[in-house]
Amino acid sequence: MPADTTDMSSEREHAVVVDAVRTPQAKKEGGFADLYPEDLVNAVLNALVDRTGIEPEEWTDFRLGCANQEAEQGRNLARQSLLAGGFPESIPGATLSRLCGSSLTTLNDAARAVESGDGAVYPIAGVEHMTRIPFSDWLHPVLEERYDGGDTLSMGKTAETVARRYDVSREDQDAFALRSHERAIDARESGRFADEIVPVETPDGVVEYDEGPRANTSMEVLSDLPTVFADDDAASVTPGNASPLTDGAAGALVTAESYADANDLSVLGRVVSRAVVGVDPEEMGVAPVPATRAALDKAGLTIDDIDLVELNEAFASQSLYCKRELGIDDEILNVNGGAIALGHPLGCSGARIATTLLHELDRRGGRYGLATMCVGFGQGVATVFERPER
Repeated sequence: MPADTTDMSSEREHAVVVDAVRTPQAKKEGGFADLYPEDLVNAVLNALVDRTGIEPEEWTDFRLGCANQEAEQGRNLARQSLLAGGFPESIPGATLSRLCGSSLTTLNDAARAVESGDGAVYPIAGVEHMTRIPFSDWLHPVLEERYDGGDTLSMGKTAETVARRYDVSREDQDAFALRSHERAIDARESGRFADEIVPVETPDGVVEYDEGPRANTSMEVLSDLPTVFADDDAASVTPGNASPLTDGAAGALVTAESYADANDLSVLGRVVSRAVVGVDPEEMGVAPVPATRAALDKAGLTIDDIDLVELNEAFASQSLYCKRELGIDDEILNVNGGAIALGHPLGCSGARIATTLLHELDRRGGRYGLATMCVGFGQGVATVFERPER
């Protein structure tokens, strides 16, 4: 059974997202190289204040997701961000890690806190500064022994494992990657990211756009890239069909529905249901499948009821497997591109896909949206949102 699911009832206060924003996603050693993680977090928090008009004194607690809480991302980055940003000292903050699922978990935790009556206003965010904090590969000796020195748990190897076990071809992976870039470029050029992106000032100027999408890529370019996680004839995962290392932050303001009504706040989406599951860590990329099924079951919905899906593109192989297994129509999946083009700043990505989902769902006038993602060491997270009638 899923370890974490909701059971909404008419007596319980509903949690809603009244706004959601993100920074551009910058390449490793790119536009955010000289900033600190706190700077990215505070760009998001300040934008939420400016856009909603809800002053920080109203906040109950701040929840921040961050995967690698080491060095400059250590020592409770949530609280350090609040203090560095000049927010009132009375606001508490906590930082959690569910690796890639960190910030979607913070959103789900905030929703649960609202539903239980703990408070009415919760800013949440996620951040990862992969330029400053390299991806950690430390494992307990028991895991080292069990998983071939940890090799089979590396993210790239798990993507290879999914491709081999579930017959996902190199050609299909490259085509999916190309699709991600093309959709992200189209979204940027048509202005569909304008409502969600917060420009960030840096010592070298303002970063306004995602740095990852490549307008000049093609199937020919992608097919020429070498495989990097295996070197046998069956190898298929390359830098081109995997998400790149990226710096970025994203966040949202989660409130009680009654609070939003009382303060005339526009609602992007209500949190309908959520789930988190565990799977075989050697094929962690399949986890959105059981997580999604659990969340949909709790909501009393099927995948056919969902108008838009944001499935984090950690790798093309696992994205394609999940798309096929869940029966997701290509026309509703990652319609503005995904992490293969935009980047995957680990702790940020859950909040990022929720932000993109909610703004696009609102733009299209859809009703139900699904955000879901795989998580290192074999976990999956899924959240179902409902857009209110206008």
